[in-house]
Amino acid sequence: MRLAARTAFVAGLASLIVISAMTLFVSGESRFEVKSLNLTVYRDGLVHVTQTLTVNESFPEIFVPLLASSVEDILVLDQDEEAVDYKIDGSNMTVYTLGAQNILLEYDTVALTKKEAEVWTLTIDNLYSATVFLPQNSTVVYLNQMPTTINTQGSVITLSLYPSSWEISYVLPVLPVDETPDDGKPSASIPNEYLILAAVTIVASVLSALMLVKRQKRRPNVEKILKAYPQLMSDDREVIKFLAEKDGKAFEAEIRERFPDMPRTSLWRLVRRLERLEIVEVKKIGLENQVELKK
Repeated sequence: MRLAARTAFVAGLASLIVISAMTLFVSGESRFEVKSLNLTVYRDGLVHVTQTLTVNESFPEIFVPLLASSVEDILVLDQDEEAVDYKIDGSNMTVYTLGAQNILLEYDTVALTKKEAEVWTLTIDNLYSATVFLPQNSTVVYLNQMPTTINTQGSVITLSLYPSSWEISYVLPVLPVDETPDDGKPSASIPNEYLILAAVTIVASVLSALMLVKRQKRRPNVEKILKAYPQLMSDDREVIKFLAEKDGKAFEAEIRERFPDMPRTSLWRLVRRLERLEIVEVKKIGLENQVELKK
């Protein structure tokens, strides 16, 4: 009888453990799955984080840990490219995802990098596999551990990281400066240099004139576009005029810089609205989106 009672107790305890584990799984990890996590690091230390998630649509919300407690320019979209509500508490984000199947999360932060002398260091604690894109022409000088892979895309170093705590130090190329003698007096110029400089100036002037004429010929007709779409809002018109000033195309980052008071989500919707109206075309150039007016 004792053996039977002990066997029943052990079986009951094992069942309780299994049920508890399943409950934790359902309430935790099964709410979403991280498909990708990309970190694009810029020369000034800004890090743009892009995270894509597959979501269990039966849950009303998910809890996503952020890489930093100080973030800005937050964008949260579902599979229909509609904005999703969220709430941030420190470095944790609650995303209200009921009915959503996929989530795109983007944000910027300067809290992940620091600079000492000429060395930049990126420090992250990532819970998921991640891909880091370092600034162009940077050189890695220290890694606290070896990444899964290290690749290059043109002049950009790409690191594939497994979940862990990472320290990645790198340096950027220094732009050359003109040298002067120790006495502070400029050195005498060689007459031939003046001739070369004059010739280069003339050639540059001719090329600039030709390019100006060519730009004027191919510059989009803004008035024609605005007349054809009278329903456009004032922000739409301003962005179209800005694109025309940029010879018909500009990167989304340039548009954000030109209109700093416009929220990132509003600008994203504006561009997509112009794309649906077939006024602009969005192209992927490297790691950035380029917005181009259609001729």
